Amino acid sequence: MKSSYSTLMQSKFFNPAFNSAIFDGPIRIYFAQFHESLALKIYFMIQQKLSEQVTRAKDISKATGANILVMVYPSEESFLMSFEGQNQTSHPLALEKWNEDVVVGLRGPIDDQHLDLLVETIGLAIQNWKPSLKAVPELQFEA
Repeated sequence: MKSSYSTLMQSKFFNPAFNSAIFDGPIRIYFAQFHESLALKIYFMIQQKLSEQVTRAKDISKATGANILVMVYPSEESFLMSFEGQNQTSHPLALEKWNEDVVVGLRGPIDDQHLDLLVETIGLAIQNWKPSLKAVPELQFEA
């Protein structure tokens, strides 16, 4: 799905506090401006640790229009409004498929100790990302 901002705004994943974003191809990080330093830290860690996976994500996105959306929720309450059922756990993040996109939600701003977990989760999400290829059957995925 070629997600538009207006489609995202109408989804359960959007929060009105998201007034800033970092787009780098298919990787899109949404956050409140007061979490800019965390968002930049996430962006640079993705660039440093996931270069091969990001290349794969760019190929998938180019062929399908799909994206990886990283949502830095301003609070645990706002996170729980988007990710039902997560109130039974204290895990710092959640992952959910949304149409062809993958959404990674953070339970509020996370500590530095959870950044590696986040980057690892994004890497695994890209590795296992298999959007519908009805329109692009020639794009092959490794098993």
